[in-house]
Amino acid sequence: MPFDTGLFEWLIIFVIALLVLGPERLPKAAQRVGRWFGKAKSTMTQFNHQINRELEIDELRKKVEAHEQLIKQQATGTELEKLRDEAEKTLRQAKNRAKD
Repeated sequence: MPFDTGLFEWLIIFVIALLVLGPERLPKAAQRVGRWFGKAKSTMTQFNHQINRELEIDELRKKVEAHEQLIKQQATGTELEKLRDEAEKTLRQAKNRAKD
């Protein structure tokens, strides 16, 4: 149960609410409280999902960076590194020409 309450505590809350609100207004009050708890639970669920998605995205970015580093290490001194350097040089030249 929420807030670590037991059956006895809920029974006391129910009896007090019955005495204060009366039997006519108690069902409507219970509905309102139920809606509030439902909305709060929904909001917390959405918040938790958002945080989990962001954590997963962060983990994926780290994995991609690690794989990029591994590929760069493996490509050192190979034809692939030469091709990459040429491509970067061509991109720099194109950017410089675009600026002018």
